Amino acid sequence: MLRTLRRTLRRALRPARLRIPARRFTAGIAELPPTAREALGTDVTPAEAIAYNRVRVATATAVALYRSGYTLPMTDNDLNDAVLALDFPCSVPSAETRASIRAALAVLDADYTVTVTH
Repeated sequence: MLRTLRRTLRRALRPARLRIPARRFTAGIAELPPTAREALGTDVTPAEAIAYNRVRVATATAVALYRSGYTLPMTDNDLNDAVLALDFPCSVPSAETRASIRAALAVLDADYTVTVTH
């Protein structure tokens, strides 16, 4: 299951494009945005850093899942596999990360302006 999910996610990330009317993103292996310290500065609190880093992993995972055709509902195990399959450094799936993935997937699915093309 994990190997198949990993292969599917990586294959889908390469040729796809996520199109949003305001700006276009070209596909590729999902890269994480800057870390909390890089984005928020050195005075970021530990709680803010943890929240930021969980959400950045969750958002990248949700986009990869959405590009691959996955929709809600998804089990906790499937979401854990997706996070681990993308090999983001220091990514340990948690309840908060899974909730963020589900929220991002719901937003992507509900927004008619977001389409996936291959």
